[in-house]
Amino acid sequence: MAERRRAERWTARSAKRGPLGHWAERRLFHAAGGGDAEARDGVVEIAWTVGHRLRDRAAATVAGWWVETRDPSLRQVVVETGSVADGQPGRLLTLALHDRLDEWLVAEVQWASALLTETDADVRAAAAAACENATGAMLRALWSLYTEPGMPLRDVLLRNGTPPPAKALNVLWNEWLTVPSPGTGEALLRWGRPATAGRSVPETVVAVENDRDVLLRDPNRKALLDAIVRADDHPLYDIAVAKFHALRAPALVDELCERALTDPAAARFCAAHRLAPSDPVRRALFYLLTRQPDQLRALDPDAGLLSLAYAAAPGEDRARVRDAMLTAGDLDLVRVIVGDDRRARVAAMPAAEARYLAEQLAVRRDWAALWALVQDVPVTAAIELVRLFDGWLPRTDEERRLLGLLRAADPEAVAAGAASLGGLRRTAVPQASLLFHGRVNDVSFAPDGPFLAVAAMTKAAGVFDLRTAELIARYDAFNSSVGRVLHLGDGTLIAGEQPNHGQPECRLLRCSPGRVRELHTASGAVTSLALTRRDGSFAAATRSGDLLLGAPGGKLRVQPLAELGLGRRQWPRLIAAHRDSGRIALLGRSVHVLDSAAEGATTMFPGTSLVHAEFLDAENLICAQQDGTITRATLRASPDAAYVPAARTQVPGFAGLGVQDRTGRVIVTDGSGDLHLFRGPELDAVGVLAASRPGKPTSLTLSPDGEFLAIGHRDGRVDLYDLGLQTVPELIRHPVADLVPRDLGLVEAFAAEPGVDGKARVALDLVRACLEHRFRFDVELGAAERLKAGEHDISL
Repeated sequence: MAERRRAERWTARSAKRGPLGHWAERRLFHAAGGGDAEARDGVVEIAWTVGHRLRDRAAATVAGWWVETRDPSLRQVVVETGSVADGQPGRLLTLALHDRLDEWLVAEVQWASALLTETDADVRAAAAAACENATGAMLRALWSLYTEPGMPLRDVLLRNGTPPPAKALNVLWNEWLTVPSPGTGEALLRWGRPATAGRSVPETVVAVENDRDVLLRDPNRKALLDAIVRADDHPLYDIAVAKFHALRAPALVDELCERALTDPAAARFCAAHRLAPSDPVRRALFYLLTRQPDQLRALDPDAGLLSLAYAAAPGEDRARVRDAMLTAGDLDLVRVIVGDDRRARVAAMPAAEARYLAEQLAVRRDWAALWALVQDVPVTAAIELVRLFDGWLPRTDEERRLLGLLRAADPEAVAAGAASLGGLRRTAVPQASLLFHGRVNDVSFAPDGPFLAVAAMTKAAGVFDLRTAELIARYDAFNSSVGRVLHLGDGTLIAGEQPNHGQPECRLLRCSPGRVRELHTASGAVTSLALTRRDGSFAAATRSGDLLLGAPGGKLRVQPLAELGLGRRQWPRLIAAHRDSGRIALLGRSVHVLDSAAEGATTMFPGTSLVHAEFLDAENLICAQQDGTITRATLRASPDAAYVPAARTQVPGFAGLGVQDRTGRVIVTDGSGDLHLFRGPELDAVGVLAASRPGKPTSLTLSPDGEFLAIGHRDGRVDLYDLGLQTVPELIRHPVADLVPRDLGLVEAFAAEPGVDGKARVALDLVRACLEHRFRFDVELGAAERLKAGEHDISL
């Protein structure tokens, strides 16, 4: 009772205004701060007293004592009086006690962890609620604090309904994809927002996105397939599997099955879910390589589909197919490898594959089939394979004679002779030259005869018969210089204008005897023309950003490059086409590849500028850069992959490039007119043919069959070369099944060249014997086309 009265006296004295009251105030709070119990009771009494002039100071002081001591009696005072301590963390602790954390300032966010780990349960609950409901700047500030999995702040923020800022969101996704935790995963999926940066973005899209178009878009499609073949103990696996089945996308199934051919995890998934490619041929290969023999027998009892699949498989995959067939045990290996069209298949058969097939035939002692194979493979391979015969001889004298020649040949001597053939001709001598009055902008060989189309700056285009060096057609219905020309065959050519100074439009015209028809008008020049099929289909590109696709009947389809996803600066400087597959490559600031339908473009090598390119085959481009670097680039690489050459060489002063379809030989001219010859996909150097006279080449053009070559010069001269004899060194390495009667005449002409003797003649005699045997029943072998020799001064 006495303490109570003393406290009341302290309260009464300090309530007075004036000097006495201020003296009492100072005494009271000084004593209370020093631990005087009576003074402390007085401060508590003041905190209770409504209307007391010192009530706010007393309440803050009592709140501070509670923060320091956690005295239950003081807590009651704080709660019932609504007291708020000064300073931190007391202010936030007492605000939390009153459930007033809506007054929590962003500048005070660093105390969040302290609030969430507070011993007082009401404070913890209020702090958790405030973090769970934070928005805007406060939420961003809370996520900026260092949080680890399992920390209270991380746990409560994961319960917040608003996604975190991008930086924190990306960290959460990376953590969950690496080591999944239920709380983090539940929050990320509830927020439904993918990561914004990093390599894991496609995986996060798979986790939260349900839109079909988005999921099937690359690289999300790849991430979806990656997720379903990864370890199935990650939550993303179940998500991806459910979305994969919900999409019901045959193309996606085909892509997964293609991956299953080399990925055991994908193969297990496909088998477990009974997935297979939609195409029957690919399905047969799929069942073989994924070891599903029952399904393979049911689908392809006679191995006909598997034979087609083997023929279409890339060379590096065929060894796996052969190994799988041996494991399967009950397949007819020879039928699968050779197929129904034996000769056509043998012509494209690599040496290792031919050796494998020959050994299988020898094991089963099928000597007749082995002899047929030996006659079709290259001569260099035939002299090795004849050693597999075990005393067997063919029926006729002619066949026994050829077998004896092959068996008697020394493989090392033949190889040395074949190697020496390429060095016997050192000079490139043009068979004919056309001298034009005025600059020649472009030339194009006809695909069906010895005719050459010429585009001139004199607003004219024409066609020359190379056998007579005569102008047989002239077209002058042009409004300006003719920049590009393309001979389609059957006397028809396509020509495109290039703008003169101030000319607003350029036209693409179709010219044939007795008729000139306008196909298209553009605001920019036609930059390139190319045959895209052997039926006369063609493609043209314009400076204004259109791809023009011409059909054999004369119809023209205009395909704006913008519709293919290409920007205005990606207009094609040049078109390259593979006539067998219909593939088109557009060379702009990058390389863009179109399929035969030309409905979409794939940018294969972003940011790679080339000055020229030609298809070596459907999967490989021979490319030239400004500095003369010649490379082979494989198109089956990842579409967004950097430009990584598969083979490389250098020709300083690059001026033109061509590829012979039949031999795969690459021909490059340099700035002086010398011809540099390279063999095959590895760009192995064959030799250099020195120009017989100086010149300044501007272009190199090959006829579609690769027999003739034209080199244009700045002075209006076009030198014409007959490449027939240049192909002879390749014949000994070329499958005999793919040679034609004209090749026999070329071999004989080459054998008559000066300097052909020794091992070179041995090699040529062996090739000649094989060709004579093959064409022994041909009544008319046929003569090669010949150019009109000499120089011809021509006006156009």
